[in-house]
Amino acid sequence: MSAKRGAAAEAVLEAIRTRRVTRSFDGRPLPDQALLAVLEAARWATSGGNRRIHPFLVVRDPGTIARLRAVTPGMFSAPPVVIVICTDAARAAAELVQLEYDRTIWIDVGTAAMNMMVAAHALGLGSCPVSSFSHGAASVVLGLPPTVEPELFLLLGHPLAPTRLIRPTRRARNVVPSLPEGLVWWEHPGHTTPEATTAQAAEGGRHAGDV
Repeated sequence: MSAKRGAAAEAVLEAIRTRRVTRSFDGRPLPDQALLAVLEAARWATSGGNRRIHPFLVVRDPGTIARLRAVTPGMFSAPPVVIVICTDAARAAAELVQLEYDRTIWIDVGTAAMNMMVAAHALGLGSCPVSSFSHGAASVVLGLPPTVEPELFLLLGHPLAPTRLIRPTRRARNVVPSLPEGLVWWEHPGHTTPEATTAQAAEGGRHAGDV
């Protein structure tokens, strides 16, 4: 791996490792350039069949956000921006997507949200996904047409300084990451340590015999 690619990879991994959910915002407006960069990240998220049935509704009007808070238990403070990830049933029908059966729609919502959260963090912004809200009431507040359903809110803004800083553990380069026990299974359910594959074992045996 080249030094340039290695530095880029480390920057991406650092953004993933240090991102945290932000529940309180300082109220400063977001620059358009930063907001567009976050939306650009959502554009490059995975989309099953490249169908793009999830429009993103950007809400910046304080009055609308205040009304959304009234029907959103998961919104603890008023952010300057709410990005609503929606599902457009009309687009889905045109793409022959069966919304009641196709689970890839939830994957697409999640990957778009995650891309935006990592991008926001890389830009020095905070974000918080919210799924606890009244879908019917939110649709009315947002003026959504009958074919469009709100799926997830992404709150976006400048984070308030936390009372307790979470400092990520610094690691030396090229150190193998440590994973929480039980998080990953290797090759078979319940196997919590990596094992060499048959091909790797055979390759290792050949090298051992050559020595």
